[in-house]
This record gives sequence, C-alpha cells and structure tokens, in this order.
Amino acid sequence: MTGPEVPPTLNTDFRRFTDAEGRIFDYAVVTHPGGHGLAVHCSAFFGKWGERRPYRDQFQGYFHRLRMLGSDPSHQWLFLCDAHGAFRNGTYYSGEHGDPFVERAVLAIVDREMERLGIPPGQLVTVGSSMGATGALVIGLRLGAAGIVAIVPHIDLDVAAARCGRWEEVAFITPDGDPTATANHPLTRRVRALVSEAGAEGRLPGLFVQVCADDDGVYREQVLPLVDEWRLLGGAVAVDVRPVGGHTSDYATRPLLLDATSALMDGRLPDPGLYQSDPYYAGHLTRDTLIGRARRGLRLRSRLRVFGRRRSAGQQ
Repeated sequence: MTGPEVPPTLNTDFRRFTDAEGRIFDYAVVTHPGGHGLAVHCSAFFGKWGERRPYRDQFQGYFHRLRMLGSDPSHQWLFLCDAHGAFRNGTYYSGEHGDPFVERAVLAIVDREMERLGIPPGQLVTVGSSMGATGALVIGLRLGAAGIVAIVPHIDLDVAAARCGRWEEVAFITPDGDPTATANHPLTRRVRALVSEAGAEGRLPGLFVQVCADDDGVYREQVLPLVDEWRLLGGAVAVDVRPVGGHTSDYATRPLLLDATSALMDGRLPDPGLYQSDPYYAGHLTRDTLIGRARRGLRLRSRLRVFGRRRSAGQQ
C-alpha cells in the first residue's frame, strides 16, 4: 500500500496487524540503509470518527509526524496509531471497558518489527505527544527501551479526565465508566506502576520531557510528580519547561525531536538549555483563541456536572 501524504522518496511500508479477536491495527515502517536503532512514534488524538484526516480512507487511524520524522535517515522509524475508543481516535494505547487489548497489540507490533529489523531493546526509543506520550511511556517502560521522548504527556488518566477535558475517552477505557475511581488505577495509573516496577529492577530508560508551565492539569499535577519519582528511583531525566504555551507541541520542532531521539539512542540525555537558547531548535507558540478557551471551559463544566450527578447518585 502507499499513502497519499507520503513523499515518494520515503521507503514507507504500510503494514497490518490483526489480534486474536480480529481487530485491525495498521502501522507504518520507514527504513533507511545504515539507519541506527528503531524510533517508535505514537500518534496523539487525531479527531473524532467521521472527521477527514490523511490516511483515513485507507488505514485505521492517522500516522502523526510520518513525513516530519520519517524522512530522517539516522534511524529506522515505526509509526503507531490507536484508532479505538469512545470516538475511535484513541484509548491512550490502553483498550476498552477494562480490556487493554490496544496495549497488547502495539507491544506485539513493536516486538515483531524489532525482531524483523534485528534491533535489540537497547537501540529502541519511543516518542509521542499528549496521548501519544502516554503510549511512548508505556511501550518504552514495558520493553526496556533506551529512551523515551514525552511531549506534554498525559500520565495519570484520572487527572486527564477531570482536568484536561478527556472524560469520555478515559471513561471508555474503564469497566464501570468512572475515570476517577481508585479501583481503576491499574488502568488509569498504569504508567506510575510501570515506573515503580522498572525503577525497582534498575531498568528505567533515559527520559526527556517537554512541557509548558501553564499547562493546567499536566505540568504540576502529572509531570512534576513523575519526574521526581523517576529521579528518586535512580533514573536519568532531562526536562524542558517552557513558561507559556498550554497543551502544545509547537516547541517540539523537527530538529529538537531528532536530536532528543538520537541522544537517548546513544545513551546521552538531551540538553534542554540548548533547545531553549539555540535558534536552530526554536519553535513558535500558537496562541489560543478566546472562543477556543470558552468552548473548552463549557465542556469541562458540563463534564464536572455529570460527574457530580454520578457521585450524588452513588451516595444515595
């Protein structure tokens, strides 16, 4: 198969994985002669079902940053997409209704491609933004990757549901539809459990995190606790904090992502100071609109009212 948005110079192989229940997972592999290691990119949320996106006519999902990163000849590239869930645009690489079948599938895909390409875990780096960063963290921790690049990551999905406007998406993951229930922490806080497990075994990957300090519900509530725990457990972390920008990946430019990936692949930590000071790595800030902020505020208040009614009903 060939993708309509893929430059002809890219040696892109669109492949398909079918799990035991017949569910389909499409993914893309870009190989380069002499490329070192495997970089796995996990797509973020890509629009609700029915909205037109590249590849949607031919493939299950959307391969975020395929052209942006796949053209880099330094590594082999694998692009994943989670096209399941409440809106068929993502489950945080988990699954549906308590069954983490998406996680099982993407781990099987990465394992299969690593074996096919002859790449050991020590030459694996995972990359992603937002929901994609959740997937990058899970895959990297599960498979013992050399490094993880996490851009504005959603880590604690109960917090993402309550504070980041992802109530429906996280509710769909859980068996009872309650994203904030402590009984659902094995699903909503699986990144924390994986960090503790890897830290206890002394196998935490190198970690690069980029985040904006004004990203409500993410920076203080999720990223800072993760970074503190990673370091406490002996892991190496580099954190690139931008003062403003909200939940954006605008600062994650192509030069920055490629440099961070290569550094982790080589066993080095990326240099956030360089990214913030060298114009070569500079991005730009997309400023939010008043209408956009107002709409998100209305959605959040509506979700909080629904949550409040559910809580009240449960206490009666």
